[in-house]
Amino acid sequence: MRSVRLISLFSSLLLLTGCWDQAQLNETKLIRAAGFDYLKNGKIRNTASIPQYLNTESGAGPVNNQVFHAIGNTARQSRIKLDRKVSEQVEASKNLIVVLGEDAAKKDIYHILDVFYRDPKSALNARIAVAKGKASDVISAKFKETETTMGIGQYLNESVRSAEKSSIVPSENIQTICPVMFDPGQDFALPYLVPEKNDVSVKGVAVFHGYKMVGTIFGAQGVMFTLLTGKERHLSMSLTKKITNKHKDRIMNFVSIKVKQNKRTFKVDVTPDERVSAHIKLDMKVVITEYPRDNLTTQKKIHSIEQALSKTLTKDANAILKELQDMNSDAFGVGRKLIAFHNPTWKKLDWNKEYPNINYTASVNVKVIGHGIIE
Repeated sequence: MRSVRLISLFSSLLLLTGCWDQAQLNETKLIRAAGFDYLKNGKIRNTASIPQYLNTESGAGPVNNQVFHAIGNTARQSRIKLDRKVSEQVEASKNLIVVLGEDAAKKDIYHILDVFYRDPKSALNARIAVAKGKASDVISAKFKETETTMGIGQYLNESVRSAEKSSIVPSENIQTICPVMFDPGQDFALPYLVPEKNDVSVKGVAVFHGYKMVGTIFGAQGVMFTLLTGKERHLSMSLTKKITNKHKDRIMNFVSIKVKQNKRTFKVDVTPDERVSAHIKLDMKVVITEYPRDNLTTQKKIHSIEQALSKTLTKDANAILKELQDMNSDAFGVGRKLIAFHNPTWKKLDWNKEYPNINYTASVNVKVIGHGIIE
């Protein structure tokens, strides 16, 4: 009898209906790239790219990037107005990247990003970047690759992902920067996009203090910036550095390396009179990928290259720390270590005034572990 009751119970459970949130894809338009700019009157312009894949006899054809604009007093209001301009319901759960115009990034970016953090359907893993000029110009641009196989959202996302793999920029998304924005002891940096004639280039990093962009770091310095973060990566970090001025042929003065391992030691000290100092040490293992002078046959020669690289990379690292102090951006988290290990001192400091003046240094030690197949 008991078994009969159990069978009846489970049978009835199968007949019960449930309810859940659902969205019909044939009734929605998926945003794949979103941009935000402040206008002169203080309102926000929201630019959204919605790709439309055109079918041909052979299958999927070119991508038609539909771009929509809407202006509102807040990011949410601009999204609502954007929804009214599109025939179907606008859905941002599959968004790939958020682009902030440079003027918008120099204001409080949380005012814009708040709409993403409060919406349970937001794609919090979407990458976020700053564009030189206006975000709308980047989202609306017609680049060569976007006219064939991919939409602007995928194109921008892949461009930033490629820069992350090359360690030109740190890897961040909407979710990872949120706790850092609220951390008084640490700042962050985002990819900096520069639109060009036929494409967009990731030129470096946009550096932030709190919620606002305070400066930029370009080119090879972006690689050093990423190395100084100390985040372990199984990626390719390549650098070409000038290690001498002795040769008339300019090419002979350079060496190219690939960083295979980067170990960071980060120390923050406080003296008895509560003066703060910080030092970052990088121990790098590298492979020489190009050395036009050749003759890498002796340990003495390799050691001289190691010393030259250590010297020039140490100089580069200290230059970046000086720039960060001038921008008042604690991107590597000296303040975070003070909060954790020297909290009584932290409570006495006005960190915004103290940080630019601390003794903040770096040193880089390079070890060559390979130099190609030619001896």
